[in-house]
Amino acid sequence: MSVVVLQVGQCGNQIGQKFWNLNLQNSQSLENCVFNHLDGKLRSVNIDAESKVIRRLQKDIKKSNLRENNVVLGKRGCGTNWAIGYHGLKSSGDHLLEGSLESIRKEVERCDRFTGFLMMHSLSGGTGSGLGSHILECLRDLYPLSFTISNVVAPHLSGESPLQHYNALLTMAHLQSFADGILLIQNDEVLHQLSKAKKDSGISFAHMNDYIASCMAGLYMPTDTLASKNGFKIGLEPVECIQAVCPMPPVKFFTVNQVSKRQETWDSLSKSLLQTVNKYDLDGIPYASLSNLVVARGDKTHSYRYSQEKIVEKIKTSYNCVKWNPFPVDTWTAQDNHSGMKDSSSLTVAANSSSVVTYLEHVFDRAKTKYENNAYLHWFWKHGCCKTDFENAFDTINSVIDSYKSATS
Repeated sequence: MSVVVLQVGQCGNQIGQKFWNLNLQNSQSLENCVFNHLDGKLRSVNIDAESKVIRRLQKDIKKSNLRENNVVLGKRGCGTNWAIGYHGLKSSGDHLLEGSLESIRKEVERCDRFTGFLMMHSLSGGTGSGLGSHILECLRDLYPLSFTISNVVAPHLSGESPLQHYNALLTMAHLQSFADGILLIQNDEVLHQLSKAKKDSGISFAHMNDYIASCMAGLYMPTDTLASKNGFKIGLEPVECIQAVCPMPPVKFFTVNQVSKRQETWDSLSKSLLQTVNKYDLDGIPYASLSNLVVARGDKTHSYRYSQEKIVEKIKTSYNCVKWNPFPVDTWTAQDNHSGMKDSSSLTVAANSSSVVTYLEHVFDRAKTKYENNAYLHWFWKHGCCKTDFENAFDTINSVIDSYKSATS
């Protein structure tokens, strides 16, 4: 079950670098790594409008396991503008979209049994948001039977760019239309999780990227639960993750939380993890969860099964699972922990929760206010966008918000 990883933009490639480092650290102990080819090359396509981050990635990963033809670079940046990333700059002879799709096609053809894509990108950057949206739209047309999970990073609410709310709105509307599952990673939430774990020590961008990559490895790396009867790892984790946490097409956003420690009991790990769960919105109204996936790694003695029932009940309570779902928590286990430190154990929880509504409403309201006041719109009209793009995006995100409120009420 081959999965192709797409890293788009500066953010996507920086997180991808951390993800591949985890992959390579553990590749010798993985009987069959679904992210590598038999020749040792990474099943990855790396795309950016600028070369700085990708060139560093090629140097840092052990002896550059990337295929040179899978590195697709543009001639100039996208200026944190969704419109430039999506429509491109044809006047400069920059055919970034076409080159990306051609590299993706060749990588898919190398797979023995291609099943889908994992895309890593951002909501606010021009390349990750705009080009990522366009690539995703094309992939749905070119590979209609494959799955796509978008692992997308949202900027800090305090603001990183005057265009970020427009970029996020347009990107999330495209993700809702063309992706099968959307892992929404909010920088503010990552800081919240790390501040609990690291306490008074400083938190850098590298720490945040390490945490995000570890969470993705916790979800997508092979497990014993989904292995074949003879123990062969067949790579079902990404597609089964969609089945577990995205039960209905209108509500396909999910978040992730993880804790990884050495010499801790499962009960202690679950307690540490659940202490960081954000349970209420700003008005004190509790969030509700539609479905959850728990992945326990480092279960060398098969002791998790003795704590599983208790942990599942704690998760149902902490995440306030909806009553209409009779099985709101799915569980996977693995003897080895490929998402963290050696000889450590980890718990990773993916939750399809109404907590995403808070961010969706924030983006919708800020973008709507700017749009009604014609703020910064000339940057989008100048590079190919029209009013229909924004009107459709507002309608799509508003529909997602209504769907979550209806499903969790």
